[in-house]
Amino acid sequence: MASLGHFVVGMAAARVYRADSSTQRASWGAMLAWAALSFLPDADVIGFGFGVRYEDQWGHRGATHSLAFALAVGVALGLLAPLVRRSAVRTGVMATLVLASHSLLDTFTDGGLGCALLWPFDDTRYFAPWRPLPVSPIGLGYLSPYGMYVAVTEIALFAPVLWYAFRSRTAAYAVTSRDWVRALLFVGWLLSIWLLMSSDPLRESAVGSMLSDTTQFTAGFSDARFSTVERGDSAQDVRVRLGTPFSEFLLFDERPNVCRMVRVESDIVAEAQPPDPCSRRGVRPGVPRAAVLQALGIARQSCWFYSRSLDHGYYRARGVCFDSDRVANVVKRRLKE
Repeated sequence: MASLGHFVVGMAAARVYRADSSTQRASWGAMLAWAALSFLPDADVIGFGFGVRYEDQWGHRGATHSLAFALAVGVALGLLAPLVRRSAVRTGVMATLVLASHSLLDTFTDGGLGCALLWPFDDTRYFAPWRPLPVSPIGLGYLSPYGMYVAVTEIALFAPVLWYAFRSRTAAYAVTSRDWVRALLFVGWLLSIWLLMSSDPLRESAVGSMLSDTTQFTAGFSDARFSTVERGDSAQDVRVRLGTPFSEFLLFDERPNVCRMVRVESDIVAEAQPPDPCSRRGVRPGVPRAAVLQALGIARQSCWFYSRSLDHGYYRARGVCFDSDRVANVVKRRLKE
């Protein structure tokens, strides 16, 4: 997900864990400890450095994102809790819920692979039916313009949870000027969520009037046909409905110091990242797509994009991502190149 989202959920959990949570916020130390616990499933990214692939059992969003892992760690922490004079049951239950929340929130993201929720009984990676959250870049990619967009979206979405974590007391009921301020803030929060996450025509028009929108679509593209694309559709079906995309992104690996992403236009490589590892494998701008597949093998995921920005500014991104030639994700957002 949702790196900031996990952090905020952990901070709120620290308050729930307190016996007097209705009137007191937790200490900074407790909030940081529970926030760290909420990130524990993402420790699986360490495996990239040891050759573990994203899609492996112990790859990213694999075993450590299962409900069984959440339960096992929760039980272990519950058993250890009495050593520091904490309730075993309260600690175990809260830890399990916090860890499980990480996996469940990740299923609401719009990229990557799903989560192996039922491991070790089932290795299937699951996504939620509704996926409104932009997937968070891994590592330093979070400092990119797209990473900043993800951060702003998460801050807006989880603002009520953050407010709960820091709110220090429950005031007696009485309508005051502060209540009107809260009401206006709530309306502002709903508006920000709509502006950041909605894709309806009214929102597109509103955002387009505020930003310089220079979106260019492929010949014959229409949002009406694009809206008919669903998860599970074949790549051939998408090609028939939408035609040839502007570009294709081939995603191969998440490990450092390997060729991870190749952008192809008209069956010719336009970009390869990181440049040096890709070049060592013979993958560089100008080589044909077939040579990329021969050098790197079948891509873990591929994405076709039917829109682009003429001036590298904000544009209405329209894309379809595939796993094993089946639609895994439909991208419909306003992004900045």
